[in-house]
Amino acid sequence: MTKKIYYWSPFTSPVATVQSVINSIISLQRFGKGKFEPCIINAVGEWNILKKNLDEKIEFVDLASNNALFEKIKFKYGFLRSRFYYWYIFIKSFIPLFKILKKNPPEYLMIHLITSLPIILFILFNFKTKLILRISGLPKLNFIRQILWKVGVKKIDKISCPTKATFDYLSSYSFLKDKLVLLRDPIINIKKYLKKKNEKEIINSDIKNFVSSGNFFLLVGRLTKQKNFLFFLDCLKEIELKNKNLNVLIIGDGEEKGKLKKLIQNYNLEKCVNLLDYTNNVFYYMKKCKAFILTSLWEDPGFVLIEAGFSNCSIISSDCPNGPMEIVGEKGGYIFSSNNKSSFLKTFDIFLKSSSIDKHNKKIFVKKKIKEFSIFRHYLKLKDILN
Repeated sequence: MTKKIYYWSPFTSPVATVQSVINSIISLQRFGKGKFEPCIINAVGEWNILKKNLDEKIEFVDLASNNALFEKIKFKYGFLRSRFYYWYIFIKSFIPLFKILKKNPPEYLMIHLITSLPIILFILFNFKTKLILRISGLPKLNFIRQILWKVGVKKIDKISCPTKATFDYLSSYSFLKDKLVLLRDPIINIKKYLKKKNEKEIINSDIKNFVSSGNFFLLVGRLTKQKNFLFFLDCLKEIELKNKNLNVLIIGDGEEKGKLKKLIQNYNLEKCVNLLDYTNNVFYYMKKCKAFILTSLWEDPGFVLIEAGFSNCSIISSDCPNGPMEIVGEKGGYIFSSNNKSSFLKTFDIFLKSSSIDKHNKKIFVKKKIKEFSIFRHYLKLKDILN
């Protein structure tokens, strides 16, 4: 008998969890041999643009009959804007989600983002559906979330964690311990990687020369406080004094874009730092760069970190929780203390002086570790959870 699996992951900005949801569904479709019928709940139209550009066929259930407002608003960055969209989605989706769980219930509901809504519904009502809470990103168990999870944990079938560190952290809360399982995010899709690897990239004329030569360092991610790119520019100001031929490419967009541009000007780094808002093929740049740099304050596990390792990049990373040390560590990369300028400068210098053999050995180590994050490994664990 085919099991119907609904994925609940409404988003206010296209974060990495969105791709994780897509890859999770692809894993069930590709390896499940027809045993599963996965589907994404499109709450208020947030999935409309993405679903038109998907390479694989994925089913959607639209909760809102008219989602034109959300499409007009589009995605905006910032704390206040994201909170407005959060409550808009919560209020707009409350009754429609209740109806679908009562009238056309799936065997499982996998919840990733804005999880408070389905948890509250399961607290208030009884459904035939089993609820699986999938941790997306490093969770902060503040007072309100602790109360919600304590009340709702009896209605939750499983809570999946993307890293061992998060699993251990949540295990310290006795009321969660029996519900926890380790489920790695499905980040590595070899089929997609091979396709992207062979695609030609139209390169901006400003960066064409150093990208083609491979003479650049790469940073990728949303331009937010979490990614800590402002810290990197502060370090780069000193590095650039000793390394005049240094080139840096930062790929991403977000709320701190204006601050980054201003700091680049203030530090006179216009000649060595280039910003690229968006690319459909980040692998093109990963396979060419000298090294991938991750300066994040936290990750769980760090999608671009794993993609960089899979692309055979040398990795310079902070030791932030909860991904780099578990996935890369000292054996797989060049690790510095998170948000510590002197540590970063020392580590960067070590990388520059390292032998090609040392860099090669670290790449091999990471390649072995990130196999756990393939869509196939994800499927093997997920099917056990769903049985």
